[in-house]
Amino acid sequence: MKIKNKREYYQKYDLGLFGNRALIWDSYEELLKSNWRGEVCIRGKGNGIPRTDARYNVSFEDIRKEIECLKKKGIPEEILRFNQSMPDNFLSVQGEVIDYISGFELTYTQIKKPMNLGLKEETRFARGLIAKMILRSRMDSSSFEDLLALFELYPESAVEFSTYEVCVGDIPGRNTVFWEVRNY
Repeated sequence: MKIKNKREYYQKYDLGLFGNRALIWDSYEELLKSNWRGEVCIRGKGNGIPRTDARYNVSFEDIRKEIECLKKKGIPEEILRFNQSMPDNFLSVQGEVIDYISGFELTYTQIKKPMNLGLKEETRFARGLIAKMILRSRMDSSSFEDLLALFELYPESAVEFSTYEVCVGDIPGRNTVFWEVRNY
């Protein structure tokens, strides 16, 4: 299977078809009804807002203020999506990996910041067995098996991930979240 566009990706992501992911809420009201009171990231649904307008590590008390700032920039609240902020201070490795017939190709960073910011500061590359060993040594066994299962279902797709030194996400006992699976 191939995922040809962001819309198709989000349909599958919203159904939880890519394994462990950050806790997510499709609206501010949904977030308020949840038990989550930690920091959040504010992003757009689909291609809703430019990456430069995404907000990271927003305290629960400041979410409404950030929504209002985005609205002043012409970004309607209806297109906003929220996810739990990840514990960047526990980041181990993050990036994207593709499993080609010749082996893994990994683009990654070890900078302890949200992925876009970390990759801007440091971008590393690894191929083949070295790439596989980096991932196998950082991901818990269940997360690594989840990655292999994604490659079985979506061969030659890019898989974006973040791996931590602690358990994270909506599936207990995993240290890796999968952000995106794509062929676009």
